[in-house]
Amino acid sequence: MARDYRVVSADSHLDLNPEVWRHRVPARWRDRAPVRVVMSDGSDAVSCDGSEPDTIGLTRNVGVPFEEIPFQVSRFSEPVGNGTPELRIEEQDRDGIDAEVMFTWADGLFRKAKDDELYLALVHAYNEYIAEEYVSFAPDRLFPNGIIPTTGIEDSVQELEHCVELGYKGITLNTFPSGRGFPTPEDDRFWAASLDLGVAISSHGGGRFGGFGGGALGSNKNDPLFNYPHVIHSPQNHKADALSLLFSNQGGSDNGMGVMQLAYAGVWDRFPDLKIYFAETMTGWLPFTLYMLDDNYRRYQPMMRHFWGMPDLERKPSDYMREHSLWGTLFEPVGVAAMVRDAIGTKNIMFATDFPHAAGDWPNSQRVIEEMFRDVPEEEKHAIIAGNAVRFWHLAP
Repeated sequence: MARDYRVVSADSHLDLNPEVWRHRVPARWRDRAPVRVVMSDGSDAVSCDGSEPDTIGLTRNVGVPFEEIPFQVSRFSEPVGNGTPELRIEEQDRDGIDAEVMFTWADGLFRKAKDDELYLALVHAYNEYIAEEYVSFAPDRLFPNGIIPTTGIEDSVQELEHCVELGYKGITLNTFPSGRGFPTPEDDRFWAASLDLGVAISSHGGGRFGGFGGGALGSNKNDPLFNYPHVIHSPQNHKADALSLLFSNQGGSDNGMGVMQLAYAGVWDRFPDLKIYFAETMTGWLPFTLYMLDDNYRRYQPMMRHFWGMPDLERKPSDYMREHSLWGTLFEPVGVAAMVRDAIGTKNIMFATDFPHAAGDWPNSQRVIEEMFRDVPEEEKHAIIAGNAVRFWHLAP
């Protein structure tokens, strides 16, 4: 019998102590796999392949009064959110959450590996552990996204297929599938495979691939936003970037950059059913951005065409945003106001708790939902807090 999902967090986090899954790493690599490191102040950190330890961060102190967070020591066992799957279900129940889609920082940790063979072994082992030993406890409530490697299109497609075999509903991209910071023709293999396999694609943070940091990783970290057909240098475009012109006068925000990169690469036109979820972006900015994208396109597309060789789009930028992207919001009453819902479409907004990070409100999400959706019609409220996630990740038959 299918579960009746009333509240689904479309963006939670799973940042596990690496000691719980190291046994899945092949023996030849295990001594170079991620390890837990205890810092001098007693806080937990992680190191991979001898890298400098990265602390797990104070923002994971959810449930702690805000004024006490600066004085907390972050450990995997405290306060909540990084324990066993049994404990995770108890934490969901306490918060009134039926299921969570979960992201992880493990992929960034793995990139510290000194060679690609080790990196790929870590991605493979982690994906297998999560699917076979973590999710299996409650497969109708625990939905971590699979990790896709950044070492090239062959590796990304192969791991995508592996994730499907393991039962993942969705995956996270931190770069474009080729591993670059801009779309490439090779990426089409990945987009086609994801549609054929019915896998939901997400990117976390900032509305662009690479998250809040932007761009690519490793040797490709200095990639431009786009592989422009040509660049004519002149005083009129001095230090300018074509795609950045679309986000002019938006207060420094480039939310939507990933959508525009794919639009100019023709991806949305070649794959009209492709959609991507950009998590933890909030949504209150959307009406203004949709207007400014269209207005800036009208103003600057002739320059983009002349100086950078950028082709004209088949549709308005705002049309690509509405038809191909979904956006995640936390506690943000303005983000579900009628103006926002009308601008982007209710079907493209998903609520999240961000558990166990301090940007969330565990264990008070029900109170937050009541306040946030006070003026939202019940049918639209259900779509945002559950229905859209169920549809996007195919959580129910």
